[in-house]
Amino acid sequence: MKAIHLWFSQGQVFAATRESKERNVMSKIAGIIAEYNPFHRGHQYQLEETRRQTGADYIIVVMSGNFVQRGEPALFEKSLRVQMALLGGADLVLELPAPFASGSAEDFASGAISLLNGLGCVDYLSFGSESGRLAPLREAAAILASEPAMFSDTLKKQLSNGVPYPKAQAAALTSCKISQESLTLLKEPNNLLATEYLKAIIRQKSPLQPIAIRRLGCGYHELQTEHIQNFASASGLRSVLLQEQETARRKTQEIPWQVSHSTLSQIPKDLHPIYQAGQLFPIRPDDISLLFHYQLLTCMERGIPLREFSDISSELEGRLKRQAFLFQPFSQRIQALKTKQYTYTRISRALLHMTLNIRQEDMDFYRRKGYCSYARILGFWRRSSPLFSHIKKQSTIPVIAKASDAPKKLSEKGRKLWNQDCYCSHIYQAILQQAYPNQITAAGPFLTNEYSRPLVIL
Repeated sequence: MKAIHLWFSQGQVFAATRESKERNVMSKIAGIIAEYNPFHRGHQYQLEETRRQTGADYIIVVMSGNFVQRGEPALFEKSLRVQMALLGGADLVLELPAPFASGSAEDFASGAISLLNGLGCVDYLSFGSESGRLAPLREAAAILASEPAMFSDTLKKQLSNGVPYPKAQAAALTSCKISQESLTLLKEPNNLLATEYLKAIIRQKSPLQPIAIRRLGCGYHELQTEHIQNFASASGLRSVLLQEQETARRKTQEIPWQVSHSTLSQIPKDLHPIYQAGQLFPIRPDDISLLFHYQLLTCMERGIPLREFSDISSELEGRLKRQAFLFQPFSQRIQALKTKQYTYTRISRALLHMTLNIRQEDMDFYRRKGYCSYARILGFWRRSSPLFSHIKKQSTIPVIAKASDAPKKLSEKGRKLWNQDCYCSHIYQAILQQAYPNQITAAGPFLTNEYSRPLVIL
């Protein structure tokens, strides 16, 4: 079904249809936290399994906007990814603001959980994990949430000795007599994020009931198409899509390219028309190189301490300053800064925060104020109108459907987060227009500013 892009007022979005008035209040709603960078068959499988295992009437997805937790711009603009999510099985898509979407695993999870809590009507949190087993993940989450003295002391000692954070955390958990099964599971990226979700649920005293969906797929960077249960990872799919685009660009000098059959096999069939329409405009991490370099030089010229930006330590600040006058592509700069103590992703997040002007004081403010203070609607199915009526009755935070409603509906802390998120999205739009200057006018409603962005309605 073709997406329809219209502006709806807050009242119109939440106006219950005749059908919703006749229907009893839905009993089950599931939430999923995702990036869909990009959406693939594994994501569709999770949505289907979530609905099957929980019997949920509706699934709400809290999705990263235009920047992701790896510390990079999203491959595709968020409106396109919203359309993919809806076609793939979601009923409603809300935006996870950029400070949390691009933050550490803890901030990413805490921000998203607080948003789902604020809706006041979500029963389940569904997430993927390599094992699908909750008990060992809960064991680790309980220690991480309470941070007993033994854990904190060991972690501090390990970090002061230059041990990378993942290894330092593992040592701290070991000191608390955690089971070997739990410790082993935490070596997998999806399990690590799952533990952060569980930790946030504990700390926020959330009523969300966790559901672990066992991840079926190949290696983290692989694209496997031989068996229906071997789902490619998002990382592998991004890599292949960018390679195919680059190959086509070298051959024809044209931006639209023919996505290969093997790549399409990893994408749900309902999404194939999107990939075949010639309207894909992927963004690479290196597309922000010039913006970052400008920010770095500006801070140097104005004497702004780099450690004011989120995740930039004094040590990283010093190393950045020593390289300040050497222009490098974003990815090469990260490689030059990478050490045993600082992983590629950790540095990428720090440099992205500097590019987006996300400061440590901003993150501290959001944490003190309970993370997400509103929920922004990005898209939904028309058939989900009963869900809107239910959210309107239950939500304890403002739900924003139209940008013009934000100033009058949001508190001071909400406006601060809203303005910063809009600023980040406008940076992404600038990157997009610079990367595709000749195609931008023909790209339709996906390429727009935050104040005139239409909802994605199917």
